[in-house]
Amino acid sequence: MKEILGNIWVKRCVSIFTATYAAVIALFTYATFIYDLVFVPGRQATFLVIYAVASIVFLLLMLYSREIFVTRLISLLMLPIVFLLLLFNIGNSNWTLIIPPFIVALVVFFAAGTKETVKVIFGTIYLLMYVLGIVAYIVCNMLFRGSVQETVLDMKMDPTTAVYSYYKTDLVHLSEVVADENAYSPVTGEFRFYLTDVKDSADGCVKIYVVPANKDIKLKFFSLNVKGIKKVITTKGTRGVVPDVGWTIKPDSAGTDTLYVCYKLGPNDNWKEMKVTQKSMPDRNPLEFLGISA
Repeated sequence: MKEILGNIWVKRCVSIFTATYAAVIALFTYATFIYDLVFVPGRQATFLVIYAVASIVFLLLMLYSREIFVTRLISLLMLPIVFLLLLFNIGNSNWTLIIPPFIVALVVFFAAGTKETVKVIFGTIYLLMYVLGIVAYIVCNMLFRGSVQETVLDMKMDPTTAVYSYYKTDLVHLSEVVADENAYSPVTGEFRFYLTDVKDSADGCVKIYVVPANKDIKLKFFSLNVKGIKKVITTKGTRGVVPDVGWTIKPDSAGTDTLYVCYKLGPNDNWKEMKVTQKSMPDRNPLEFLGISA
Protein backbone atom coordinates (compact mmCIF):
# COMPACT_ATOMS: atom_id res chain seq x y z
CA MET A 1 0.00 0.00 0.00
CA LYS A 2 2.87 2.36 0.83
CA GLU A 3 4.41 1.69 -2.55
CA ILE A 4 1.17 2.56 -4.32
CA LEU A 5 0.59 5.75 -2.31
CA GLY A 6 4.22 6.77 -2.77
CA ASN A 7 4.17 6.21 -6.53
CA ILE A 8 4.71 9.48 -8.36
CA TRP A 9 2.28 8.55 -11.15
CA VAL A 10 -0.48 7.84 -8.65
CA LYS A 11 0.10 11.28 -7.16
CA ARG A 12 0.04 12.86 -10.61
CA CYS A 13 -3.24 11.16 -11.50
CA VAL A 14 -4.76 12.27 -8.16
CA SER A 15 -3.48 15.78 -8.75
CA ILE A 16 -5.14 15.94 -12.18
CA PHE A 17 -8.35 14.56 -10.66
CA THR A 18 -8.42 17.33 -8.03
CA ALA A 19 -8.60 19.86 -10.84
CA THR A 20 -12.26 18.85 -11.19
CA TYR A 21 -12.95 20.50 -7.82
CA ALA A 22 -11.43 23.79 -9.00
CA ALA A 23 -13.43 23.47 -12.22
CA VAL A 24 -16.70 22.94 -10.31
CA ILE A 25 -16.03 25.97 -8.10
CA ALA A 26 -15.21 28.03 -11.19
CA LEU A 27 -18.49 26.82 -12.73
CA PHE A 28 -20.40 27.87 -9.58
CA THR A 29 -18.66 31.26 -9.78
CA TYR A 30 -19.67 31.80 -13.40
CA ALA A 31 -23.20 30.52 -12.76
CA THR A 32 -23.77 32.90 -9.85
CA PHE A 33 -22.54 35.80 -11.97
CA ILE A 34 -25.26 35.06 -14.53
CA TYR A 35 -27.91 33.66 -12.18
CA ASP A 36 -29.29 34.04 -8.68
CA LEU A 37 -28.86 30.73 -6.88
CA VAL A 38 -31.99 30.00 -4.83
CA PHE A 39 -32.09 26.86 -2.71
CA VAL A 40 -35.14 24.62 -2.83
CA PRO A 41 -36.91 24.84 0.56
CA GLY A 42 -35.64 22.09 2.86
CA ARG A 43 -32.73 21.12 0.58
CA GLN A 44 -30.07 23.60 1.69
CA ALA A 45 -28.88 21.51 4.68
CA THR A 46 -28.56 18.38 2.52
CA PHE A 47 -26.64 20.29 -0.12
CA LEU A 48 -24.30 21.73 2.54
CA VAL A 49 -23.50 18.24 3.89
CA ILE A 50 -22.71 16.88 0.42
CA TYR A 51 -20.77 20.03 -0.51
CA ALA A 52 -18.75 20.01 2.73
CA VAL A 53 -17.95 16.28 2.51
CA ALA A 54 -16.83 16.66 -1.12
CA SER A 55 -14.68 19.64 -0.12
CA ILE A 56 -13.02 17.67 2.67
CA VAL A 57 -12.33 14.71 0.35
CA PHE A 58 -10.76 16.91 -2.32
CA LEU A 59 -8.79 18.80 0.32
CA LEU A 60 -7.27 15.53 1.52
CA LEU A 61 -6.45 14.56 -2.07
CA MET A 62 -4.81 17.92 -2.65
CA LEU A 63 -2.75 17.56 0.51
CA TYR A 64 -1.68 14.09 -0.64
CA SER A 65 -0.56 15.45 -4.03
CA ARG A 66 0.65 18.83 -2.76
CA GLU A 67 4.11 18.49 -4.35
CA ILE A 68 2.73 17.87 -7.85
CA PHE A 69 2.67 20.78 -10.33
CA VAL A 70 -1.08 20.63 -11.04
CA THR A 71 -1.94 20.83 -7.34
CA ARG A 72 0.53 23.67 -6.85
CA LEU A 73 -1.11 25.50 -9.76
CA ILE A 74 -4.57 24.89 -8.27
CA SER A 75 -3.35 26.28 -4.94
CA LEU A 76 -2.57 29.59 -6.67
CA LEU A 77 -5.79 29.74 -8.71
CA MET A 78 -8.35 28.78 -6.07
CA LEU A 79 -8.18 31.94 -3.94
CA PRO A 80 -8.96 34.38 -6.80
CA ILE A 81 -11.76 32.07 -8.01
CA VAL A 82 -13.28 31.98 -4.51
CA PHE A 83 -12.85 35.77 -4.28
CA LEU A 84 -15.15 36.21 -7.30
CA LEU A 85 -17.54 33.62 -5.84
CA LEU A 86 -17.62 35.73 -2.67
CA LEU A 87 -18.37 38.97 -4.55
CA PHE A 88 -21.20 37.44 -6.58
CA ASN A 89 -22.89 35.82 -3.54
CA ILE A 90 -22.18 38.01 -0.53
CA GLY A 91 -25.22 40.17 -1.31
CA ASN A 92 -27.46 37.09 -1.11
CA SER A 93 -25.70 35.83 2.05
CA ASN A 94 -25.06 32.53 0.23
CA TRP A 95 -22.44 31.46 2.78
CA THR A 96 -23.26 27.80 2.15
CA LEU A 97 -21.67 28.18 -1.25
CA ILE A 98 -18.72 30.31 -0.14
CA ILE A 99 -17.27 28.89 3.09
CA PRO A 100 -16.26 25.29 2.09
CA PRO A 101 -14.21 26.26 -1.01
CA PHE A 102 -12.67 29.22 0.85
CA ILE A 103 -11.36 26.89 3.56
CA VAL A 104 -10.05 24.47 0.92
CA ALA A 105 -8.38 27.28 -1.04
CA LEU A 106 -6.75 28.76 2.08
CA VAL A 107 -5.42 25.45 3.45
CA VAL A 108 -4.10 24.26 0.09
CA PHE A 109 -2.42 27.60 -0.61
CA PHE A 110 -0.27 27.28 2.54
CA ALA A 111 0.16 23.49 2.39
CA ALA A 112 1.11 23.10 -1.28
CA GLY A 113 4.73 22.56 -2.18
CA THR A 114 5.04 25.95 -3.84
CA LYS A 115 8.24 27.89 -3.16
CA GLU A 116 8.02 30.19 -0.14
CA THR A 117 8.93 33.25 -2.23
CA VAL A 118 6.02 32.57 -4.55
CA LYS A 119 3.68 32.11 -1.56
CA VAL A 120 4.77 35.41 -0.04
CA ILE A 121 4.29 37.32 -3.30
CA PHE A 122 0.93 35.79 -4.20
CA GLY A 123 -0.21 35.79 -0.57
CA THR A 124 0.37 39.53 -0.37
CA ILE A 125 -1.45 40.09 -3.67
CA TYR A 126 -4.42 37.95 -2.57
CA LEU A 127 -4.62 39.60 0.84
CA LEU A 128 -4.78 43.03 -0.78
CA MET A 129 -7.27 41.71 -3.35
CA TYR A 130 -9.64 40.41 -0.65
CA VAL A 131 -9.36 43.45 1.61
CA LEU A 132 -9.55 46.12 -1.10
CA GLY A 133 -12.10 44.16 -3.11
CA ILE A 134 -14.52 43.77 -0.20
CA VAL A 135 -14.06 47.43 0.76
CA ALA A 136 -14.73 48.47 -2.85
CA TYR A 137 -17.81 46.23 -2.93
CA ILE A 138 -19.19 47.82 0.24
CA VAL A 139 -18.43 51.35 -0.96
CA CYS A 140 -20.09 50.74 -4.36
CA ASN A 141 -23.22 49.36 -2.70
CA MET A 142 -23.33 52.27 -0.28
CA LEU A 143 -22.92 54.80 -3.09
CA PHE A 144 -25.39 53.29 -5.54
CA ARG A 145 -27.92 51.68 -3.22
CA GLY A 146 -27.59 54.17 -0.39
CA SER A 147 -29.83 53.37 2.55
CA VAL A 148 -32.35 51.51 0.39
CA GLN A 149 -33.18 47.99 1.57
CA GLU A 150 -35.18 45.81 -0.78
CA THR A 151 -36.75 42.56 0.40
CA VAL A 152 -38.51 40.04 -1.82
CA LEU A 153 -42.07 39.42 -0.65
CA ASP A 154 -42.76 35.70 -0.59
CA MET A 155 -43.43 32.92 1.88
CA LYS A 156 -39.69 32.57 2.64
CA MET A 157 -39.53 35.87 4.56
CA ASP A 158 -37.88 35.66 7.96
CA PRO A 159 -40.63 35.91 10.62
CA THR A 160 -38.24 37.79 12.94
CA THR A 161 -37.79 40.76 10.58
CA ALA A 162 -39.68 44.05 10.55
CA VAL A 163 -40.69 43.49 6.92
CA TYR A 164 -42.53 40.30 7.87
CA SER A 165 -44.48 42.15 10.56
CA TYR A 166 -45.84 44.57 7.93
CA TYR A 167 -47.45 41.76 5.94
CA LYS A 168 -48.16 39.03 8.49
CA THR A 169 -51.89 39.86 8.62
CA ASP A 170 -52.15 39.38 4.85
CA LEU A 171 -50.02 36.28 4.33
CA VAL A 172 -52.84 34.26 2.80
CA HIS A 173 -53.34 36.91 0.13
CA LEU A 174 -49.58 37.16 -0.41
CA SER A 175 -49.26 33.40 -0.84
CA GLU A 176 -51.98 33.46 -3.52
CA VAL A 177 -50.39 36.36 -5.41
CA VAL A 178 -46.82 34.99 -5.47
CA ALA A 179 -47.78 31.33 -6.07
CA ASP A 180 -46.06 29.91 -9.14
CA GLU A 181 -49.31 29.26 -10.95
CA ASN A 182 -50.10 32.98 -10.67
CA ALA A 183 -46.62 34.52 -10.90
CA TYR A 184 -45.59 32.78 -14.14
CA SER A 185 -47.13 34.05 -17.36
CA PRO A 186 -49.80 31.79 -18.88
CA VAL A 187 -49.28 29.27 -21.68
CA THR A 188 -45.50 29.45 -22.09
CA GLY A 189 -44.30 30.57 -18.65
CA GLU A 190 -41.96 32.94 -20.47
CA PHE A 191 -42.05 35.62 -17.74
CA ARG A 192 -42.45 35.80 -13.99
CA PHE A 193 -43.34 38.70 -11.72
CA TYR A 194 -42.30 39.21 -8.12
CA LEU A 195 -42.89 41.80 -5.41
CA THR A 196 -40.41 43.59 -3.18
CA ASP A 197 -40.73 45.73 -0.08
CA VAL A 198 -38.52 48.84 -0.29
CA LYS A 199 -37.30 50.65 2.79
CA ASP A 200 -35.71 54.03 2.03
CA SER A 201 -35.29 57.49 3.55
CA ALA A 202 -38.90 58.34 2.63
CA ASP A 203 -42.01 56.24 3.26
CA GLY A 204 -40.80 53.29 1.23
CA CYS A 205 -42.93 51.42 -1.28
CA VAL A 206 -43.83 48.08 -2.83
CA LYS A 207 -42.35 47.37 -6.26
CA ILE A 208 -43.53 44.95 -8.91
CA TYR A 209 -40.90 43.48 -11.24
CA VAL A 210 -41.13 41.22 -14.28
CA VAL A 211 -38.19 38.97 -15.16
CA PRO A 212 -37.63 36.42 -17.95
CA ALA A 213 -38.35 32.92 -16.64
CA ASN A 214 -37.78 30.74 -19.70
CA LYS A 215 -34.01 30.80 -19.12
CA ASP A 216 -34.17 29.76 -15.46
CA ILE A 217 -32.62 26.40 -14.60
CA LYS A 218 -34.26 24.19 -11.97
CA LEU A 219 -32.02 21.57 -10.35
CA LYS A 220 -32.47 19.12 -7.49
CA PHE A 221 -31.09 21.29 -4.68
CA PHE A 222 -31.44 24.79 -6.10
CA SER A 223 -32.73 26.90 -8.94
CA LEU A 224 -30.67 29.26 -11.08
CA ASN A 225 -32.77 32.34 -11.86
CA VAL A 226 -31.51 34.77 -14.48
CA LYS A 227 -29.93 37.80 -12.83
CA GLY A 228 -29.63 41.40 -14.02
CA ILE A 229 -32.67 41.46 -16.32
CA LYS A 230 -35.79 42.93 -14.74
CA LYS A 231 -38.50 45.30 -15.86
CA VAL A 232 -40.02 47.65 -13.27
CA ILE A 233 -43.81 47.58 -13.54
CA THR A 234 -44.54 50.03 -10.72
CA THR A 235 -42.89 51.60 -7.68
CA LYS A 236 -46.05 53.11 -6.22
CA GLY A 237 -47.27 50.31 -3.96
CA THR A 238 -47.81 51.10 -0.27
CA ARG A 239 -45.71 49.27 2.31
CA GLY A 240 -47.79 46.76 4.23
CA VAL A 241 -50.36 46.39 1.45
CA VAL A 242 -50.08 43.35 -0.83
CA PRO A 243 -51.14 44.36 -4.35
CA ASP A 244 -53.25 42.16 -6.61
CA VAL A 245 -51.16 41.08 -9.59
CA GLY A 246 -51.86 38.74 -12.49
CA TRP A 247 -51.58 38.17 -16.22
CA THR A 248 -53.90 38.58 -19.16
CA ILE A 249 -53.64 38.02 -22.89
CA LYS A 250 -55.55 40.23 -25.27
CA PRO A 251 -55.11 41.55 -28.82
CA ASP A 252 -53.14 44.73 -29.37
CA SER A 253 -53.91 47.45 -31.92
CA ALA A 254 -52.67 45.16 -34.71
CA GLY A 255 -54.87 42.28 -33.57
CA THR A 256 -51.96 40.20 -32.26
CA ASP A 257 -52.39 38.38 -28.96
CA THR A 258 -50.19 40.23 -26.47
CA LEU A 259 -49.26 39.51 -22.88
CA TYR A 260 -50.03 42.09 -20.18
CA VAL A 261 -49.26 42.12 -16.47
CA CYS A 262 -52.22 43.54 -14.54
CA TYR A 263 -52.09 45.02 -11.07
CA LYS A 264 -54.19 46.78 -8.48
CA LEU A 265 -52.20 48.39 -5.66
CA GLY A 266 -55.04 48.67 -3.16
CA PRO A 267 -58.63 47.46 -2.62
CA ASN A 268 -60.05 50.77 -3.82
CA ASP A 269 -57.70 51.27 -6.77
CA ASN A 270 -58.48 50.57 -10.42
CA TRP A 271 -56.77 47.80 -12.35
CA LYS A 272 -53.80 48.89 -14.46
CA GLU A 273 -51.80 46.97 -17.00
CA MET A 274 -48.48 47.01 -18.83
CA LYS A 275 -47.52 45.15 -21.97
CA VAL A 276 -44.68 42.67 -21.58
CA THR A 277 -42.66 41.35 -24.52
CA GLN A 278 -39.11 40.20 -25.03
CA LYS A 279 -38.36 43.47 -26.83
CA SER A 280 -39.66 45.51 -23.90
CA MET A 281 -37.30 43.81 -21.44
CA PRO A 282 -34.10 45.75 -20.61
CA ASP A 283 -30.63 44.49 -21.45
CA ARG A 284 -28.82 42.46 -18.82
CA ASN A 285 -27.03 44.56 -16.20
CA PRO A 286 -23.81 42.66 -15.31
CA LEU A 287 -22.96 45.10 -12.48
CA GLU A 288 -26.16 44.59 -10.53
CA PHE A 289 -24.25 42.80 -7.74
CA LEU A 290 -22.47 46.12 -7.05
CA GLY A 291 -25.77 47.93 -6.64
CA ILE A 292 -25.43 49.72 -9.96
CA SER A 293 -28.76 50.14 -11.72
CA ALA A 294 -29.06 49.67 -15.46
